[in-house]
Amino acid sequence: MPEISVIVPLYNARKYLQEAIDSVLAQTFQDFEIIVVDDCSTDGSWELVNRLYGENDNVCLYRHENNKTAGGARNTGLEHAKGKYIAFLDSDDLYMPETLEIMHKVAEKYGAEVVHSPGCLVPQGDQEQVRTTDEFRTILFDDMPASQEPVLVSEEKAYRVELWARRKLYGTIWNKLFRRDFLDEHHIRFEENLVPGQDAIFLFRCVFYARIYLWIPDIFYIYRRPVTSVTRKKRDAKFIAMQAKNIAAKIKALDTYMGDIPWFSDKPEVQDKVREFAIIDTAPSFIQQGYHSQGLLEGSEEEIRQAFKDIYGEQGYFAYWYFHHYHMLKAGAGGTNEGQSYIFPYHLFQEGERTVIYGAGESGQSFYQQLQRQNYLKPVGIVDKRAKELKTPDFPVQPVEDLKKMDFDAILIAVINEKAAKEIKAALIAMGIGAEKIRWQGDAYAKDDYYNNYYFPLLRESNQSKQK
Repeated sequence: MPEISVIVPLYNARKYLQEAIDSVLAQTFQDFEIIVVDDCSTDGSWELVNRLYGENDNVCLYRHENNKTAGGARNTGLEHAKGKYIAFLDSDDLYMPETLEIMHKVAEKYGAEVVHSPGCLVPQGDQEQVRTTDEFRTILFDDMPASQEPVLVSEEKAYRVELWARRKLYGTIWNKLFRRDFLDEHHIRFEENLVPGQDAIFLFRCVFYARIYLWIPDIFYIYRRPVTSVTRKKRDAKFIAMQAKNIAAKIKALDTYMGDIPWFSDKPEVQDKVREFAIIDTAPSFIQQGYHSQGLLEGSEEEIRQAFKDIYGEQGYFAYWYFHHYHMLKAGAGGTNEGQSYIFPYHLFQEGERTVIYGAGESGQSFYQQLQRQNYLKPVGIVDKRAKELKTPDFPVQPVEDLKKMDFDAILIAVINEKAAKEIKAALIAMGIGAEKIRWQGDAYAKDDYYNNYYFPLLRESNQSKQK
């Protein structure tokens, strides 16, 4: 039996697969098998791999009848693997010559179920032809303390999950080594319908279950992403809508896994961290390429809004707004400072309500901007008792008395101080405005508190209600 099974999912990588497989055959550690699983390639990859390696005893070739994604190809590889350990290599990447030797040596020394390398090497020059003797730059994924020696990651579960959720232990699987009996014991396989996201959820279960999870400082995986990669699709509204749907699929998968593990049942705050990862880590660099200074590069945002509505129901617009705002700011898009300090409390409103902002301070101006740039609510105006004194040319602030002339369903008090808000509410009621129209929740306005204390719990409740 081989010591290591190297699983290579193959899909339309004819240009690069020989470099990939030859980098394994050239390893200083030679006790391995290579399992290539073709996922219905259409560019001649399958024919080429048969011609080059069909007679090689170290290479096992399998082909799907129907496309199952890279995760499905890896699952097929796992079912056929005979090695004590499992390694994964993408068909357009390469190994440095000592990769398997380094990983196997430390796995055996420490009895590790998982050996985790912190990054990868990226070619400095032409990506069409890569040799292990080329010049590379190093990319570090993890945010772990610097060390020149292997580190046994603490077995404490909450700590482990925190490392994963905060991407301190990054969720790629191709720069790691896994013990096969460990994967089989815990039924750890890839979610075939998640693209992207398969790697991170696979690793989530490894991080949780592994008794000995070993972090090593060595970096030996050569990462090459040509333009034809399956993850490099057109960045438009349709693509981003697909990512929104992928968020729901990731949360559902993670909720299923957490539901099967009693340890999570009384730890809602840990569950939220796991769900937060699913929301924020959904291909952020790819999504953010879809924005320019005024919004999406191409396509209507309505498709994205509908995707979130399908996922979160009545909270769909709120979820969409957060997603859009987060990635737009990360991409450096947007012509204003909208929402950088405050977020409009959409959860206090029903869709379509005619809304007035009370207060033209920093939060009120931010809320008014946000209302102008969405179609969830119908903005009516912004009022302030100091309207005549304020110099806000971009905000048509009206005196509070003008509320009597306005037709509105709701009024948001845009002040954070509770005492001041109560005084304003009392004054509005004295003017004859019904208490049911007055909205305030000052502790929810600040961006950071809002995300942590309101947004994620709200989406959790929304998901739970939809599942019942």
